[in-house]
Formats: sequence, C-alpha cells, structure tokens
Amino acid sequence: MKETKILLTRFLPDNEIEYISKNLEQGFQLIIPDSFEEKDILKHIGDADILLGDNITKAMLDNGNIGLIQIHFAGVERLDFQLLRNYDIPVCNSHSNALCVAEYAVGLILGISKKIPYHDKLLRNGDWNRNSEKWKEERQSHFSSYVSKKTIGFIGYGNIGRNIGVLLKGFNPRLMAIVSDKNKNYGELDFIGDASDIDYVLENSDYVVVAAALTKETRGMLHRDNLSKMKETAYIINISRGRIIDEESLYYILKNNLIAGAAIDTWYNYPEGPTDNVYPSKKYDFHKLDNIIISPHRAAQIIDEVPYLDDAIYNINQYRKNKEFINRLNLQKGY
Repeated sequence: MKETKILLTRFLPDNEIEYISKNLEQGFQLIIPDSFEEKDILKHIGDADILLGDNITKAMLDNGNIGLIQIHFAGVERLDFQLLRNYDIPVCNSHSNALCVAEYAVGLILGISKKIPYHDKLLRNGDWNRNSEKWKEERQSHFSSYVSKKTIGFIGYGNIGRNIGVLLKGFNPRLMAIVSDKNKNYGELDFIGDASDIDYVLENSDYVVVAAALTKETRGMLHRDNLSKMKETAYIINISRGRIIDEESLYYILKNNLIAGAAIDTWYNYPEGPTDNVYPSKKYDFHKLDNIIISPHRAAQIIDEVPYLDDAIYNINQYRKNKEFINRLNLQKGY
C-alpha cells in the first residue's frame, strides 16, 4: 500500500509535529508547506490524502483528492461550512482535551470562588487583606464562597461539560445545563434546557460555566440583558470561546460588580506570534479588575503531552484501516 500523505494547513510548533509523527502508525508521511498561505499549500495538494488543520479553501478541495479533513482541536468556527457542504469529504474535530480542560475549569471555579489569585497578589505586597473599610470600597473582602452544594449551570454540555460535572461530583452540586439536544440521556442533570431557558439557568446558578461551541447561534448569546439576571453572588467561568459572551457586557457586569466575579480562559484579542505581548481585549481593561481571573487560553496545555491531538491522530490512523472516524462534524448544523 502506498504512503498516505497528510498535508498540514495550519502552523504547529515543532513539539506537536514530533508528537504526531511519534504516534502515527507506519505508512504515513506528514507534509509541511513552506508557508500556510494558499499558494504554498496548493503546491502539495495533488499529493495529499488528508488535510490537517482548519485553513481550508475551495481551491484546495477542487485541486486535490482529499479523503479526510481533520481539525486537530475542538473549535471549528473558522471553517466555511457552506463550502464544505458541497463536497463528500468527512470533516472531524478533536475532543481528546476534554479531561484536561475540565480539570482546568474546576481549578478556575475554585480559584475565583476562594479568591486565591487576589489574596496572592495582595500578600506579595505584605497586605493581609484585613482592612474592612477597603472591603467596602472595593467589594473584595477576604471571605470566599462555597462550591459545595451549590448550583452549577452549564451553557453547553458536551464532552468538556460532562467531564466537569464528573469532577465536581464530590462537591454534591445541583447541575443544570443548556443543551443542543434535549433528547439525549443526561441522567446526572437536575435541569435540562435549551436556548429558550438561558435566563432561567442564569438566574438560578451560583456558577455559570460556558462550554458551548462557537457558532452563529451561540456568538454573543450571553449579553448584558441576560447576564444582569445572574445573582450578585454568582460567578461566570468561560473555557470555550470568548465571543460567546458579548465583550462589552462582560466588562460592564464585572466593572459594576453586578456579579461576584469571573474566571476566563478564552478571549477577544490574541497575539499574532509567540513572543507578542498583548492584552486579552483591545477595548476593555479586564486586566485591571480584581474580580476576575484572566488566563491565557491555557486549559489544554499539559506538560510532556499534547492531549488535544490524540483524537486527530486516532482518526488519521483509522484512515488506513476501516475509515470509521470519531467526532465527525454535522456540516448542516455547523458543529
């Protein structure tokens, strides 16, 4: 059998390329173009069997004989689904980072509810945060919040959300979720809702965890009108995509202390290169607020492992076997 050639369409660092190469079975060749502009990718398109990455264009599909498009992470918002519907090519993403992202989400819940980063910042300057007048002024007392027996509301409840629910089980929480398919089995949930129930979940949750895919339906679905319905004592955690929460609205509710706080790992502004220093928003000073943990999209990063690549590697290996792929996208729904 001839070699199966995988054409990379998006930059990956050397350690991730090494991880892929190490875990692929015999018979594969990874092609890395000179750049990830269309013209350089097209130089190799005639040899490619698999496209690895979310930089997919009509010219690539028209000029190649592609048998699989594999996205090597969960987010698929950059794909042109209208284009992809015109081709009979399986398109899959990867959910193998679900557990490590879920662990990180639990860490964010505990970090913001117990105010660990806030106390750490103060104590580094010798401030033990015992000034009650300062508490009144800043609304940041030394008191923390319980997680045990509280209500956790999920906006989106896929692989990551369900893993978070499992990890939180020891806290005996009440679990609520907005889901895309209410007919699935969610025996662990105390309330199952759809998009029409968002207000109810926001009003009744102590912790709101955003874990939905970014689609045209979910973009900006959390905004000032519904976020303002949250409890003053509630927290919001985002480990999905920043733009599910309207940027101005998130800053407004935090700046005006309408909720207790937030812990955010996914943002509105990202660096272009690995050494660029940029703030997570071009418009708002989230980095100056004390009632937020700001995290640089780090939930899927694990030392000496690249868990988010594992599903992608599995599917590529399947290509030379029975072509029974996991995580195949619904091109009509866009996720």
